[in-house]
Amino acid sequence: NYRVDLVTYNRLLRCFVLFDLKIGKLKHEDIGQMQMYVNYYDRKVKMEDENSTIGIIICKDKKDAVIEMTLPENNSQIFASKYQTVLPSKEELQKSLEDRNLE
Repeated sequence: NYRVDLVTYNRLLRCFVLFDLKIGKLKHEDIGQMQMYVNYYDRKVKMEDENSTIGIIICKDKKDAVIEMTLPENNSQIFASKYQTVLPSKEELQKSLEDRNLE
């Protein structure tokens, strides 16, 4: 099954943004699959005056080493992020906001 989960177009960035949702740990195969989606959109869908497609993988768990070794060093198109199944407590959110305001 080669279908990306969500395709959007960002008017400000002038590019397609592809989202792939993974319910388990991020594997190098998932990154390769996203690279295939990004390549397809860049080669077959985007217009010449549009910017390169961005791919975002949202997963339950990720290891930065897997991402670092799978993607090229100059990667600017594919990103992976971990999702949480439980929201932080009110106190944790408040502390996070306070910490960001201090920066």
